[in-house]
Amino acid sequence: MDHKDSKFEVSFLRRKAEELLKNDQKKPDSYLSEVEILKLIHEIEVHQIELEMQNEELKVAKERAIELASEKYAKLYDFAPSGYFTLSKEGEIIDLNIAASKTLGKERAGLIKSRLGFFVSDDTKQNFNIFLKNIFANNEKETCLVTLLTNRDLPVFVHLTGISTKNNEQCLVNMADITKLIEAENLIRDLSLIATQTDNLVIITDAKGAIEYVNNAFEKLTGYTLEEVAGKKPGNFLQGPETDPGDKVAFSRALRKREAITQEILNYTRSGEKYWVSISINPIFDNKGELEKFISIQQNITERKEGEAQREFEHQDKEALINSTNDLIWSIKNDFTLIAGNKTFLNSLKLTTNYDFKKGDNILETNLFTENIDFWQQQYQKTLRGESFKLEMEMNENPKSGPIFFETNFNPIYVNAEVVGVACFARNITEYKKNKEALIEYNKKLQTAQEIAKLGYWEFNLKTRKLFWSDEVYVIWEKDKEKFDLTLESFIATIHPEDRPGFSELLNDVWKGKKHIEIKYRILLKNGSLKWIHESGNLIKIGKDQPNHYEGTVQDITSQKQYESQILDANQRLRSLTAHLQTIQEEERINIAREIHDELGQQLTGIKLDASWLKNKTKIYLEDEKERMDRLINNINTTINNVRKIATNLRPGVLDDLGLEAAIEWQAAQFEEQTGISSLFKTSNVSDNYDETVNTAVYRIFQEALTNVTRHANASKVIIELYEKNSILVLEVADNGKGIWETEKNKTESLGITGMKERAYMINGTFSIKKRKEGGTIVRQSVPL
Repeated sequence: MDHKDSKFEVSFLRRKAEELLKNDQKKPDSYLSEVEILKLIHEIEVHQIELEMQNEELKVAKERAIELASEKYAKLYDFAPSGYFTLSKEGEIIDLNIAASKTLGKERAGLIKSRLGFFVSDDTKQNFNIFLKNIFANNEKETCLVTLLTNRDLPVFVHLTGISTKNNEQCLVNMADITKLIEAENLIRDLSLIATQTDNLVIITDAKGAIEYVNNAFEKLTGYTLEEVAGKKPGNFLQGPETDPGDKVAFSRALRKREAITQEILNYTRSGEKYWVSISINPIFDNKGELEKFISIQQNITERKEGEAQREFEHQDKEALINSTNDLIWSIKNDFTLIAGNKTFLNSLKLTTNYDFKKGDNILETNLFTENIDFWQQQYQKTLRGESFKLEMEMNENPKSGPIFFETNFNPIYVNAEVVGVACFARNITEYKKNKEALIEYNKKLQTAQEIAKLGYWEFNLKTRKLFWSDEVYVIWEKDKEKFDLTLESFIATIHPEDRPGFSELLNDVWKGKKHIEIKYRILLKNGSLKWIHESGNLIKIGKDQPNHYEGTVQDITSQKQYESQILDANQRLRSLTAHLQTIQEEERINIAREIHDELGQQLTGIKLDASWLKNKTKIYLEDEKERMDRLINNINTTINNVRKIATNLRPGVLDDLGLEAAIEWQAAQFEEQTGISSLFKTSNVSDNYDETVNTAVYRIFQEALTNVTRHANASKVIIELYEKNSILVLEVADNGKGIWETEKNKTESLGITGMKERAYMINGTFSIKKRKEGGTIVRQSVPL
């Protein structure tokens, strides 16, 4: 029966039963009759049977539903588009679907019980292990990215999502193949990198041609930034006065028709500088076929365009150059018809034949030429056989200038390794012939001059170490050119042993590539005699591919060396004589100064005393007599002072008595008093025990230096320094005058300077006189002690 139609519902029965239990199972007095109770019990039993039947039906239905759901799940699991794995905690594959087996590239059955981590690349295996561990540790959904190594040629990039199942003993892992996504991202990144890093200009516009994007190359070349040009049309600001209008029209037509176009065009930068680009514009359409954008890729071809213009200019320039030369240039085919010829050649033919030759004319036409046809035909045929050669020919003699000579070059013209014509070049070498004959004559004269001057020529190749001598070098060395084996080693063997170290140093300079070399050395001749040689040379650089070499000369300077030796001996004797004369002069000055001081000085002093005595003892009544006596005494005093001055100038006593420092200080004071020129004397570390010759020489040089200041310097101040440093005595005299010029120092009449040099030489010292940078002249003498 239907329990819904029953008078007693289940809830009513349950409530009644509960009331009975609460009343300790006592029978109610007036609630139900026995019949009603029996009926109620029957109803309960019937309802219980129905419930059990319903429960059984529900159980069967549930099991069927679970079975159907399992079948559907299995189908979904097996045929799902993405891969699924059931994994153990160790990563062992318990089950997997078809998509997963295809991704791994193996049969499904063969993958069961294998470890998924075996297919994971080394660089992502750690990510996979952490992913698997976290699934069971956190009991939450986990994700990671790994790379699988399968039997495919390329790795597979996958995204894994996993969650634990069955009491946390297994996990279900979804695998999504994202290889194409990664490749697309890489492609986008590469395209972006190309757009930003390429040297080509990239412009993206909307469908109306307004700029949306420009790359760095565009900004760098044009000077415009994206912010400045966004929303503008490129043609409105990039094209200028020299842009070809036809190019503008072509671009406009293609954009209206929404067609791709490739065109070269002249554009302008922001600063007005011109540049050429090759532009490729392509329209971009959406899925519906609607125009979405234009993409323009532009290559800077300015350099190529300039090169084309330069080549065109060079072509025209070469053509003009060929036509401007006086040389004859022409080419013919193998049938002797003219290919091309310059103006000089065509004018020459017209002068000979009175005919204007053109391209395709036979240049050996018998009707036009009467002479030498066979000769030219033979030369052309020889060239057509593949030979290149040069001929020197004498033409008709000019009554005014004599014979005319031409040098003609014949060269075959090849096309695909086959001779198809002849190219000729003829040059008037009459002047060359004359110059060559003159050069031969000049070389004869030069050889004669070299023989007279004993001058020879040599060459040395740095790469091959080969040495070349001219004939005169063999004569100087007294070697037989045919018998002497000339090498660098045999040449060095002729040098005097004492001079070889110096020559080795010169060779080191040669290997280093020094520009100029020069040396003097002696050579030993076969008979044991010596010769002095002066050698010099220069480095010659021909080109990068050519080895460098030296060229130079050698000269026999034996006679010159003998003359130099004789001159040096004569100079030495003259210097010795000069030193002797100066010594004698100093001795004479000392004797004269002593005689004047001792004899004449004493006599004058006696006369002064006598005159003073007479003045005091004699009665003088007249005024003029008294004045005369006073004048006599004053004259005597003046004479005494002059005598002392003369004696001092001849030889100052202070030099012998107090030494050099005191003598120079005294002389400086005298100089200032006599000339009015300020004198400043500085001294340090000076001894008073120098040799007499040193004292005399330094003092006399000092005197001469002051004399020059007085006579020539126009100075107002003189600074004198005398000091000793590192066992060298130095005297410096500097003035603030007009200074001395080099020409003045070297004048033959500058005897004072010559005398100072000789005095310095006598004591092995050095002497210099030069103009000061700040003005004036400085004299410096150094004496080693």
